[in-house]
This record gives sequence, structure tokens and C-alpha cells, in this order.
Amino acid sequence: MGDIDRVLDVIRGRNAKTVGLQFPVGLRTKAVELAQEIGAKAGVTCIVSADPSFGACDVPEMPVDLIVHLGHAPMPHLRYNRVFFYDLGSPPLNDLGFVDAALPMLPKRVGLLTTYQFREWVPAIKEHLEKAGREVRVGPPDRRVAYAGQLLGCDYHTATVVQDEVDGYLYVGTGDFHPLGVAILVDKPVVVADPERGEARRLDDVKDRILRQRHGAITRARDAQMFGIIVSKKIGQVRMEMAADLKRLAEKHGRAAEIFLMDLVSPDFLEGYRVDAWVNTACPRIAIEDYLQYKKPILTPPEFEIVLGERNWKDYQFDEIRAY
Repeated sequence: MGDIDRVLDVIRGRNAKTVGLQFPVGLRTKAVELAQEIGAKAGVTCIVSADPSFGACDVPEMPVDLIVHLGHAPMPHLRYNRVFFYDLGSPPLNDLGFVDAALPMLPKRVGLLTTYQFREWVPAIKEHLEKAGREVRVGPPDRRVAYAGQLLGCDYHTATVVQDEVDGYLYVGTGDFHPLGVAILVDKPVVVADPERGEARRLDDVKDRILRQRHGAITRARDAQMFGIIVSKKIGQVRMEMAADLKRLAEKHGRAAEIFLMDLVSPDFLEGYRVDAWVNTACPRIAIEDYLQYKKPILTPPEFEIVLGERNWKDYQFDEIRAY
């Protein structure tokens, strides 16, 4: 579970008596073991946060002296209160076969992208690609991203900052959401090199399917008269100012809108309200990945602008949460 001594040093250095532990879903199997180890070695009381953890944007309020947050890098622009980010490091890079599988699909000039989990692989993969004849660009981080080439589900800066220098991208990681945002924002080919499956794939079919789904959501919401604008209380997601702007925009177009403040955005918690469609200003993944769970259309802010006629479908883009 990484270097536990570093965590123990921080606990002792801050004279913490109670320690909160926050895990992403994929690390929950380690929660009991780590709580017992820290409790025994540091002589503290551990409390495990059982709420889902979606990223460094999502650090809970806990009645503890220190929160140990695992699995994510801190966002440079946020001020965290009594939080230690436990850096687990990247798994060993033992086989580059999944990168070789991507080579036939890659253009000459490539932007290299990944997530926090595989960030330490970037130099080795960059060198491997260059030996194979590719020109590789790795975008620098911004105020919300800690590492070069790192993507968040709501921030694609490391891709867009090099878009004029590349003809396509290689995303190293699992899943489609992060690279999908790049494919839609930049409109250049994105190849996924998946280390878990040991294979590579293009995103064309996934992109087309998601765009059809989003077009359907926009169509369903066109006749909506009452919109519920969702604002998250999570530290890195709260966009109350944007929500107020969207409410005014709705009223400008003769529609009504009310703002709904919540921590965990879930379809169960939105049942019963008399709204015709939702507009989500929280994590952009909610509207995209959880769309089918909602009985009413759920839109991103750019999609809401399309519904109101303020933006053209041809100018469709993924929602991003940026720090300025």
C-alpha cells in the first residue's frame, strides 16, 4: 500500500488524534487493512469515509484532525484544510505491448495523455514512441492539474494546449471518458492504449454514439419550461456563479429555472421535483455517463445553451471546470 511511514510521519507531525481515510471505489478493499495499520502504529482513531470519492475535487467534511486522501493528486488551485494526499505512485511498467499495438493507428505528431494513475509512465512511453519515429508533445499542467499530460474528467488543458502541434493523441489508461472529452473538444483522432487489456483502440464509434445520445438529450429538453440547475457542494466542483448566470439566461428566453444545491448528485435524490429537465454544473461525467439513470433529460451547461438557442449544435463541446 505504498510507503506507510510517510503517512505516519505526517500524522505525528500534526499531532493528530483522529484520522479520516478517504478512498476511491477501486481502493475500498484496502480500507479496513489501512485503518487498522494506521490506528495501531500511530495510536490514533481512524474513521473511514464511506461516501464515494470522485477525485481531488471531492474531499469530505469529517470530524477529524487530519484526512488522508488516497488515489488522486491535489489540485494546485485549491486550498485544502487538514488534508494529506497519500501518493501511491504508478504500478510498474513491465510491458509496452499495449503501446506497440497503438503505433499503426498513430500519426507522426502525437500528444501523449494519461491520468494520475499512470503519470510516472509518461517519460518511458514518450521515449518509446520517439524511437518508433513519432514526434511527441506532452502538455504542461494548469492550475487544476498537477502533472504534465494528466487529464481530469473535467479538465483537458494538457490536450488543448498542444493541439496546434499534434495531429492526434495517444491516451494511456482505461475507460473512454477522459479521451472522449479530448476527441470532442479537439476533433482530432484519439487512440486509447489500455494497459489492463493490453490492447489499443480508436474512439470513433464511442464518440459517434455519445454525440447521438447528447443530441437526443438536447432534443428532449427543447420544450422544457422549468429547469433545475444542479450545483455541487464539493470543494472543486461548486459553480454557484455559473448556476446564477444560467438561471438568468433561462429567464431571458422566457423559461423558468431554480437552483438545487447538493453534495452527491444522484437520480434518487432528484425524484419528485416538478422540473422538466436538469442542468448539471457539477462533475461533467454525471450528465454523460449516468444519463440513462435519469427520467428527465440532464444537460451540461453548453448543451443548455444549445437548447436556448445561444449556441449552435455545430459548436458542441464537452463541459470543463476550469480555474482562472
